Amino acid sequence: MRSFLLLAGAATALVGPQRRTATLGLGCFWEPSETLLKLDGVVDTRCGYAGAAFPDAKPDYNSVCGGDGNVECVRVTYDEARVSYEDVLDAAFAASKPVLGSRQYAPIVFAASDEEAERAAAWVAQGGKRDDGLERRQFAVETTDTFWLAEGYHQEYWQKWRPRYAALFALVGLQYADSKLDFLPPAADTACTVLAVGIGLLFLGERVLDSETTKLGA
Repeated sequence: MRSFLLLAGAATALVGPQRRTATLGLGCFWEPSETLLKLDGVVDTRCGYAGAAFPDAKPDYNSVCGGDGNVECVRVTYDEARVSYEDVLDAAFAASKPVLGSRQYAPIVFAASDEEAERAAAWVAQGGKRDDGLERRQFAVETTDTFWLAEGYHQEYWQKWRPRYAALFALVGLQYADSKLDFLPPAADTACTVLAVGIGLLFLGERVLDSETTKLGA
């Protein structure tokens, strides 16, 4: 019996976690991608695009904003042994900030198979309403086998930019106070300006240098 248990444990270790993905339109993808990463059993989240009528046509952020039919999505990779598909949908519903009537920010569950579409449809049919009035029945279910990974500067956006924005606002505030009270030495004032400009250049540079989208399968 002991030998059997050891063999079973070794087999489980070789197989590893049962990882699956869920692709979800939840409004602007920055915040939900961060929030869903905190859910126990979620391994990874990525921002991207899905749902265009011609899924093989390469999108980018500008084309999506221009109405090419793609939806801003969060692709959630999760360990099915630790969290169910329906639990991921529940967390996504709570974290979503869709704009009703907008294709880009529409609330949509993108299913990668008929089985997943059936589970998503059953989840929608269960009903439910948030305190702000958003209802599950307002989520559509669409099937697609294509997901475009969004530009690198969208990935982990708030994790990267929250401290940068905080630093920028602090620098601007410090310089504004100095313009009224004149307490900073000239060298310190110059350093604040250089740092603020550097953050701005970083913002622009990421958009120029990290602007590729990549096609992924279901």
